[in-house]
Amino acid sequence: MERRGRDPGRHSPANNDSDTAVQETSNDAAVSRESAARLGYIDDPWIAAFVKNPQRRAPLINRGTYSRFHGIQSALRRFVEAIQHPQHPSAQGGSSSPVGQVVVFGAGMDTSYFLLPSDQRAAVRFFEIDFPDITARKASTIWRKRTLRSLLPADTTVAAGGTELHADAFNLLAADLRDFESAVVPKLRDRGFDSSRPTLFISECVLIYLDPEHSDAILDWITQNVPNAGIITYEQILPDDRFGQMMIENLRSRGLVLRGLHAYPTLESTAQRFLSRGWHSARAVDLADYHDSCVEPSEHERLSRIELLDEWEEFRLLARHYAFTFACTSDSHP
Repeated sequence: MERRGRDPGRHSPANNDSDTAVQETSNDAAVSRESAARLGYIDDPWIAAFVKNPQRRAPLINRGTYSRFHGIQSALRRFVEAIQHPQHPSAQGGSSSPVGQVVVFGAGMDTSYFLLPSDQRAAVRFFEIDFPDITARKASTIWRKRTLRSLLPADTTVAAGGTELHADAFNLLAADLRDFESAVVPKLRDRGFDSSRPTLFISECVLIYLDPEHSDAILDWITQNVPNAGIITYEQILPDDRFGQMMIENLRSRGLVLRGLHAYPTLESTAQRFLSRGWHSARAVDLADYHDSCVEPSEHERLSRIELLDEWEEFRLLARHYAFTFACTSDSHP
């Protein structure tokens, strides 16, 4: 059987440089998140542990980071609260074991697991996946920080030469998403992934860095194997206007290529990506509309008191080029 997700010449120096550049985006995201947390935009007391050199980001970046954080965390909380509801089929039966699953692609220094209240952490089996260099740094930080380590399940162990953390309800796994079926899926299953459980997949600026054949293979596997799945993605869109072209050039100057951008360049195409595979529902919204329509008015008032945002036109232009896509494989997904 052909091994899916393997690039010819994948380990050439050029490709290794590209992989390194992609991995460095996890640090950029952590620095932005720490800036937003330190200033009070978001409530994340854990992100500072993963940032060695904090920087204060510009107001428009902080506002964008807030909107991104709000969207992802809201989707995660809704999912966990739904499976905890007494009327949800997965919550019935009185079992104390996790009833749902969360899989974070390219998790980087994401702190979502630690931000969940203890009862919500107990309701899900959490899986994080990233390159070994990233997971090794994250595992080391978590293990050394007593406050973080205390939030891990009691059965947590360090594994795979320090690149992974294993527990029944939390697993940090080192793998390359381009080898999804041959490498990622076996690791997930070995650590207790149950395809029959309601599962939320989270992908923040991850699938777009993969060639469409690789990201599509991941979605195809979910379609064929996880009947009660949901996903939230956060990715760039609109590559063909002037701002989009500038965005692409700026990223290229850092060695970054958005390999999936032209395959799914619009809100409509990102939603259709799931609907064409037979998913029950999919909708996409750009960050500007999400900020205006999904963030509570009281939050807008609170944010305006943190720091003045003069560059509203620039913020909206930037935010129009990022989008959330929410999709579910069935109407029974939380």
